[in-house]
Amino acid sequence: MYNYDICILAIKHDAELAETLAGSLRKYRLPSGTVLPDPSLDYRRILLDTDSAPLDDAMCGRLEACRFLALLCSPGTKNDPIILEKLNFFREMHGKDSVIPIIAEAEPADSFPEGFIEKKIVRRIMPDMSVVEKTETIEPVAADLRASTPARKKEVLKYETVRITASVLGLHPDDLEQRHRQRRKRALIIAVSIAGVICITAAAIFLRLGFIAKAEGDIAAQQTKLSMEIAKRTIDELPASFEGDEQALAYVYGAIENAKADLAEYGLDELLDDSGNAG
Repeated sequence: MYNYDICILAIKHDAELAETLAGSLRKYRLPSGTVLPDPSLDYRRILLDTDSAPLDDAMCGRLEACRFLALLCSPGTKNDPIILEKLNFFREMHGKDSVIPIIAEAEPADSFPEGFIEKKIVRRIMPDMSVVEKTETIEPVAADLRASTPARKKEVLKYETVRITASVLGLHPDDLEQRHRQRRKRALIIAVSIAGVICITAAAIFLRLGFIAKAEGDIAAQQTKLSMEIAKRTIDELPASFEGDEQALAYVYGAIENAKADLAEYGLDELLDDSGNAG
């Protein structure tokens, strides 16, 4: 029985990044409809080890109770004796396939502990039928949290959170990422639709106020004209923005119908129909 799904192991230098990753994993929610190969699996029970404490009996017990070890790799990690001792212990208990390497800084060759990068001699047959031996470097497939800007840091953190979650749950990372993108797209569609409703309703309110204040002068008249144009343009252009996406259009047309109902309360829906742009 595992008490933890992931142990995030890092040197003190990378403690802040380890905490950020742990928080992102705990907050992540699987897209609806995701089918797990084992329903009992989880990914949010996380053990943080960033204090460089020696490997004692208590720590051995905690590592034994973890399904995966996520190792943040930076130049200071490569030859850290405590990190290497814990890494070797975990490998002996769970196997190397249960270790998830994560690049925090620098290049893999400068950050991965010994044994992560393998050298393999490959024989190639040349056109003249001679055999040439070449040494190739094989690096493990690793998550990569390196980024040069705050915006990019957020982007890679979201991406790698999905990939790490998929690995822990035994899912294909591309499948989970695709579901995650679809969820983000649905959220964006809803947000845009709501924005369209707000825009149309606001234009209707200004239009109504413009009619009430029409006798007060040309400014009110211009306000009325501008508000009418905003409402018509929004209703015209919002569906065109999602042309070809049936799911998006369903949300958008639903929002427009709701907006028209709001306009009808002010007695303005006939004006939009008369314009020839909202029918």
